[in-house]
Amino acid sequence: MTKFQLTIFCLFFSFLSFSQTIKTVILDSTTNTPIAFVRVSIPGNETYLLSNSKGEISLDSLWMKSNTLSVFCYGYERKTISKSQTTILLSPTFKELKESKIVVVKHKYGHKKLGETAHPTPRDEKSDHGFNILTGNNGELRSVWIPNEKSLKGYLEKVNVFILAMGQPSAYFRIHFYACSKLKLEPGEEITSQNIIAKGTTGNEWVTVDVSSLRIPLSENGIFVGIEWFDYEVNTSFSDTLTFRVNYVDSGWVNEKRVYKGNGCVIGREFDTYRKNKHKNWDFKNQSWNDIYINNESRFYIPDTMFKFSYTPTPDNLHISIPCINVDVKYIKQKNESEFEDPKKRKLNRIEKVKEDQFLYPQNTVSELFNSLVKAIEKNELIYVLKYLCVYKDEQLDDIVDEVKQWEGKLSAKDQESCLKWIKHFQAGLTEENISLVEGNEFLLNVNGEKVYLLHEKGKWKLNPYSSRIYNPDSYLE
Repeated sequence: MTKFQLTIFCLFFSFLSFSQTIKTVILDSTTNTPIAFVRVSIPGNETYLLSNSKGEISLDSLWMKSNTLSVFCYGYERKTISKSQTTILLSPTFKELKESKIVVVKHKYGHKKLGETAHPTPRDEKSDHGFNILTGNNGELRSVWIPNEKSLKGYLEKVNVFILAMGQPSAYFRIHFYACSKLKLEPGEEITSQNIIAKGTTGNEWVTVDVSSLRIPLSENGIFVGIEWFDYEVNTSFSDTLTFRVNYVDSGWVNEKRVYKGNGCVIGREFDTYRKNKHKNWDFKNQSWNDIYINNESRFYIPDTMFKFSYTPTPDNLHISIPCINVDVKYIKQKNESEFEDPKKRKLNRIEKVKEDQFLYPQNTVSELFNSLVKAIEKNELIYVLKYLCVYKDEQLDDIVDEVKQWEGKLSAKDQESCLKWIKHFQAGLTEENISLVEGNEFLLNVNGEKVYLLHEKGKWKLNPYSSRIYNPDSYLE
């Protein structure tokens, strides 16, 4: 071999050595089985890689940028590694249960499905202009709010996701669960305790995952279910083109194309009015959750001149899409034994008839309830407050009606000031810690020793005005 040939051989061998990737396998330390879709990241940096369905990952590109890497997967302890390894072992996390006395109580249980149960058919894909298609890129995360409209108390048994026959139907995806607080309607603390991986087969099917062993509770305000997309390991991306016709003011009927690109599976979506589905769609970007459709509210009641037909968006004619995701809930069958009950509307109708407006005065959380109280009192909508935002017990309503009749259903400026002062006093002290469960669906809000009773009924929060002194505002004026 000549000197020149030897030099070429050495360079070639050196090139092969440096281009060779080191494959790492991530395993469960107790079972020695691979862990799918583990996230390996640079500490303090958003750059990360995901292991595949076999727990395999190549970390060469990350080691070039950092001396240490963070390894994380749901249901396992986070681990930091400082050198390249062919095997990484992660230890499962276990929650220690506090010692407590077990009281055996016999309950009758019911089963109910909550969330979007309808789903698109293959014929809908073009007729709905592709709006019933939800795609995602590798590692992207979205969630849907599933409200607890019946105020059920129970646990999730199954989660169901409708996968379309588009993209890669048999690609894996991860399921997340997020708590919904009493105060804020957005995905809160992640309560996913395991690495929940699922996949479809040929598409146009419900994919069902049994989560009954995880004992995931359904809170008063419902729960958020998240979906995380992954590459399909044979073909990592897809591109589908839909063609449809649109009638514009200037150009008339025009053929338009919409290209849908993404990784992994495609989730079906269904349509309903904005009024019914506000706050249901969320995506995770820049390390925070964003309400996808909230900006549509700026378009309401403004004529849209783009299309040939006359169109003025409102909460009732603007339709938005909801991911076809639902949960099966096992709940305790029990009668509401609370002393509080809805007002007898007939008594209040004699003073003034008003219709319920959940869009203008929402009650999905305690914060929304107090915001609605402030707004309604500022507009002097006292009958609306007493009729829809409140509950009563015994003969409390009769006492209140007698006084309201004297006011002719309206508050004086002095009365408004007093009511608003009281409401804002409690509003300023709203925290999760200040709200405690009394029994059933009855709660107590305690702010600096002052208390008010709340009730969660049929998915809505209401207060007892007798304890809040709204019925007698003079008593709260200093």
